[in-house]
Amino acid sequence: MNSFFHIDWSLCLQEGQIINLNKFSDNIPEKIQSHVNLLFPKGISSHGRTYIVSEIFNYDHCTVTRSVNIIEYLFEYVRKSYYSQRPSRFQSVFAFDNIEKAKFFQDKYRNSQGNIWEIESEESFKVDMNLLTLGNSLLEADYYAHLYWKGETTGNPFWEYLLVPPVKVIRKVEE
Repeated sequence: MNSFFHIDWSLCLQEGQIINLNKFSDNIPEKIQSHVNLLFPKGISSHGRTYIVSEIFNYDHCTVTRSVNIIEYLFEYVRKSYYSQRPSRFQSVFAFDNIEKAKFFQDKYRNSQGNIWEIESEESFKVDMNLLTLGNSLLEADYYAHLYWKGETTGNPFWEYLLVPPVKVIRKVEE
């Protein structure tokens, strides 16, 4: 098992917990739930729930903008089309390889909110999160998506890890 550091901004993790995929059915129409089940028969992660279901049905435990959803869906489309062996972002737990990077991300993107947890996973994929952009055109966004799923960068990367569940929660990192 490899150790990583994850920011729990929903404040729901507990020591010893195992994070798995879930089939969320938060009062969404049956036809939409069936479609999510078709796309992801093993279930989705809480990230997947936020970016697939949340904007449509207003589950606002975070701010989700339309451009972020477009990026997520475009990158998933490229993954399914060309890199299906890579883990889906909608089925991953996100983490960093050290506490300093997790703290930086927490401060920059989460307004210093949430708890940092040490977690373990057997399977991970390292990606440059700076590539998660639409760029100046759809063609450029597609180019970045291909680099992302190849595990490449355009320079000055900010590496994150997509962890494939099950992921074990080890301990809360104290400030």
